[in-house]
Amino acid sequence: MREARRKAGAGTPVIGITVDANFGRDDEKPEPGIGGGGTAVFWLNKSYVDAVEAAGGIPVLIPVITSPKKIRLYLSMIDGLILSGGDFDIDPKLYGEKPVPQIGTLKPGRTLMEMALLKGALRTGMPTLGVCGGLQAINVALGGSLWQDIPSQIPSAVKHSQNPEPSTKPSHEVSVVPGSLLADIAGGIPVLKVNSTHHQCVKKIGKGLVASSISPDGLVESVELRNRGERFMLGVQWHPERLCGSDETSARIFRKFVDSAAEFRKER
Repeated sequence: MREARRKAGAGTPVIGITVDANFGRDDEKPEPGIGGGGTAVFWLNKSYVDAVEAAGGIPVLIPVITSPKKIRLYLSMIDGLILSGGDFDIDPKLYGEKPVPQIGTLKPGRTLMEMALLKGALRTGMPTLGVCGGLQAINVALGGSLWQDIPSQIPSAVKHSQNPEPSTKPSHEVSVVPGSLLADIAGGIPVLKVNSTHHQCVKKIGKGLVASSISPDGLVESVELRNRGERFMLGVQWHPERLCGSDETSARIFRKFVDSAAEFRKER
């Protein structure tokens, strides 16, 4: 393991990115002995990899695993952690609620693994970035809760799912909280334009977290540690990896994150 890290480059941070899982398309022919609509697959939008590489990191994909020992081994291999978004919702029982009819697909294995990764990263001070569902995992892991379905539970909210408009374009604004990590990354810009592809969001903020941006309808769009010191820990409800090519703040999020991972690599 040490040899692998040495070969990766003395100062080049290794960034672990969690991936999503499903069972293939419904029209795929199942393999013998496998039920459902296809072979189990792991997947991740390439934009995450591109964003990490452009910022100077080495991306490593982390599949859904359940072994606590192997989760710890993954954490020992990486210098920064990205909890990615995906096609799933977090089980409401994890924050003490019953599911509403509009709840989406639940992937408990992925959720529990991501929470274990997050808690390990927090213990060591490893830089962490949560994107969309990754922000929600951070919030729930730290005792927060979610609005399970924005359209049905908050009818006055702005549209937070911009389909069929492509997510490579922004769809609404967020106001940045002054003095936050996000404000520092944005260089003092008070309002950001973001994309939006979710139907859940932060309800009660998790312990030790604060909101660092708010959408026009008053919903939390990003969170970070209340007492962060020099640590990088940021969760955003939008997808900056899909905006990096056209939006400087989105690119800065990844550069700041990867730079923080490089410092963590030197110190560990």
